[in-house]
Amino acid sequence: MKSIFQLFWRICLFRDGPETIPANNVLLLLTLIANAGMNIVVQLAWGGENVTVLRAITIAIVSLAGTGGLVWFVMMLMSLTHRLPQTLTAIFGVEVILTGLSALLLLSSDALGTSVTRFVITMLTLWSLAVYGFIFHRALNIHIGLGVGMALFVVVFSMAITQTALAT
Repeated sequence: MKSIFQLFWRICLFRDGPETIPANNVLLLLTLIANAGMNIVVQLAWGGENVTVLRAITIAIVSLAGTGGLVWFVMMLMSLTHRLPQTLTAIFGVEVILTGLSALLLLSSDALGTSVTRFVITMLTLWSLAVYGFIFHRALNIHIGLGVGMALFVVVFSMAITQTALAT
């Protein structure tokens, strides 16, 4: 477990790419479960009164499915679907770490103050996009700038899918 966490952390630091992750469906499933669990806990802790357990679970599942579908679509267009398990494992594993860092930031927001918290959240968001772009860069053999653009596409459309699915 520690070595998998370290591998995801090394991807966050741009030292390793998704190609270093074992192409293992069990690892992908465990990463999906960890990601969904982390997202549910964070939503319930900071989502306010409007977030019920059912809504948090729904948001996590729809978000993961949207992201997975978009990544599959992009990789299918590039004829690189054989790299899909490693790429999804990298994206969802890195997201667990980044969501955990966001949660720690929210826990310490009273001590940091509003302006510092907003600045750090902005930097964390930019870092997240850079990491996702790096993953796409390595997985799709494209320029890092195109990878960041691809990451932005996936993040924005995944959020749009989630919001559309939850619109009541």
